Amino acid sequence: MAEKTSDSPVRIIGSRELHQNLPGILRELENDQVRYVLTVHGKPRAVLIGAEPYLNMIQGGRRSSEALVGLQLTALLGGDLGSVPLDDLERALDRRGE
Repeated sequence: MAEKTSDSPVRIIGSRELHQNLPGILRELENDQVRYVLTVHGKPRAVLIGAEPYLNMIQGGRRSSEALVGLQLTALLGGDLGSVPLDDLERALDRRGE
């Protein structure tokens, strides 16, 4: 599978391996600590993180786009939108925050 260095939860993975092992990688991304660095021709191109860990990371974000993504993910993950703080809702709708 992907290269994992020492005790780090970060794994380096090439695009070919991503395509070959996608189901297993998606399962691993459910772990809050796991991150993948996707490389193309040995150069980092993206960081992969699970949806719930990402949502936890951006909650309370300062930009409206982050708040909007948070609301969308909450809905997609079956979360209770009624429990979303009013500040987050206002931030998601505020286009001036960009």
